[in-house]
Amino acid sequence: MTLAEEAASRGTTRAAVDLSALVRGSLTADAAREVLQLRLGGLPPPLRRPHHRHHLRQVLLAALGAVRSQIFDLPNGDIVAVAPPPAGVLDGAEAALREALPDAAAAALVRLHLPEDAAQLLNTVAESLGLEPGERPRPAPRAPAGLPLDSAGLASAEAVLAAASLEGVTTAQAVCRIDPDSGIPEPLWDDRRIAWPALTALLLPGQDLDASPGLARRLARVAEARLLAELVRPVAQRLWRPLGMPLAPATLEGPALARFADALPAGRHGETTLAIRPADVLADPGLPARLGPILQARGFRFALDDAAAGVFALLPPGRLGVDLVRLRWSPALPGQVPPALAALLAEAPERVVLTGVDRPAAIAWGWEAGLRLFQGPLVERRRGGV
Repeated sequence: MTLAEEAASRGTTRAAVDLSALVRGSLTADAAREVLQLRLGGLPPPLRRPHHRHHLRQVLLAALGAVRSQIFDLPNGDIVAVAPPPAGVLDGAEAALREALPDAAAAALVRLHLPEDAAQLLNTVAESLGLEPGERPRPAPRAPAGLPLDSAGLASAEAVLAAASLEGVTTAQAVCRIDPDSGIPEPLWDDRRIAWPALTALLLPGQDLDASPGLARRLARVAEARLLAELVRPVAQRLWRPLGMPLAPATLEGPALARFADALPAGRHGETTLAIRPADVLADPGLPARLGPILQARGFRFALDDAAAGVFALLPPGRLGVDLVRLRWSPALPGQVPPALAALLAEAPERVVLTGVDRPAAIAWGWEAGLRLFQGPLVERRRGGV
């Protein structure tokens, strides 16, 4: 059996774990690898059916033959082939797939190179597991000719942020305790977030932040620093409610958080939960070990934000050192509980918040799993009826 055929027998979640390990190994050893990705989402709808995908996979296997290569069938249907250079075999496989695909599906084939494109491939793995990319400012709906953000535009946006209130471009949703006996939501803290589309539409209408990722990250740091500063103002402290919020690593490790911690009145640090996003941990595996002791020493609770169930195969909660896990609900969740998540649910369900709750089945499953902390549209509707 070739390595390609052996990889075909793996479960899709296992394939995602293995591909992530391969990428990290390439980074650590500075080992070159060539990658060919077939994106299921880039195919026209008729070609996404299982028999078409099977056919394309067979085309890929036939083109690779017995050459030393690996194939990873990801959970979202994407297929990734990896081979050491020189990777003429992938060139042949790409040509064979292009012959098997209509011209309109050419964009479904992506060539990458490791270790240079490691971050992009790790994002592919994360998204295949249902994990949203790390939140950052995104452009508002615009004409195709939107201009990329430049330094002058960023400086202008930063000047506006320095004087503007973020009240109108932030969201708050309650995390509630719901016990089976009463079914009544008891608010415990507010989940606060910057509404990036609203903020960018306000500050930078018609500009394309995706074309300037470095400047977009800087804008995110400035906006998050502004939010932290607003939260310690006297008017905000008079209206204080316990809160949780996700922040970028640069914010959590920077001076804005230090100023926030110093200005926050005594006793309120323990009412504040600061979260890191799974995509940031995948991009920087040492992040939890650096941040956890700092945040916990300052009295904050430390959380993993908005994680799909599949990501726990890559990020076992027990190794992250977090106080709280925010688990995203999906209808497929009951059948997709990896061992690391199952262990947490069995040992410490009080450390899990089920987010995105939009139907009674989510709460019912949560109760069965021992959960009592919930957040989402259905919870908000029930609060409105209390």
